[in-house]
Amino acid sequence: MKKYHLVLVTLFLLIECESAPAIFKQQNNWQQLNLGPFKISVPQNWKYEDPGEQEDSFVGQITGPQLQLSFDYSGMGYANHLLKTEKEYLDSRGWWDHRLTFPYWGTETKVHLPDQLQKTKFPKANYIADLTYKGKTVYLPIEIPAFIKENNIQVDSDKMYVTKTIWSKTPGKGMTGIYIHSRSSSLNFQMSGSNLSAENQKLALLAFKTIHLKNK
Repeated sequence: MKKYHLVLVTLFLLIECESAPAIFKQQNNWQQLNLGPFKISVPQNWKYEDPGEQEDSFVGQITGPQLQLSFDYSGMGYANHLLKTEKEYLDSRGWWDHRLTFPYWGTETKVHLPDQLQKTKFPKANYIADLTYKGKTVYLPIEIPAFIKENNIQVDSDKMYVTKTIWSKTPGKGMTGIYIHSRSSSLNFQMSGSNLSAENQKLALLAFKTIHLKNK
């Protein structure tokens, strides 16, 4: 399984080195879907499904054999941000447990990797939060949730957008998706699917590289 995971990661890094037009030219039997607010290139046997009337966001699905990718294009920032990165999870204090941290609420905290003694005391901890109140410090173990650990999450940026790409470490289990937000407006976009096969995950990652948003 580790070897297979390495192959997927290597594949994704190779994809990163190619431009979207180059990827599109290499694919046989691919088509470009011009959906108005955005364009995407996909295999010929994938299709867009129109959900009908919509408000606030442009939402829909792209489907194929044993595949469903849902998308949300929002000029008002309503698209789901998908999974948090480890940094986003730590910064959001999703790990904060008010039952354990009173009276340390609102105090300065320092989050760091556990030292050797802390690894022994808290074997499941990925990080340790130092909470100090009136000269007394308590140490709160932080475990990154499994649903974050089960996926690779890569963040890239350019002058126009910040892009987060997610793909499952174990094909058939987890999320494959992309989240994009504009640097200059409230525009954001997400497209994602769950439990994709290895082949469909590979195709979805290729398709994500061809997405072109119409920036409002």
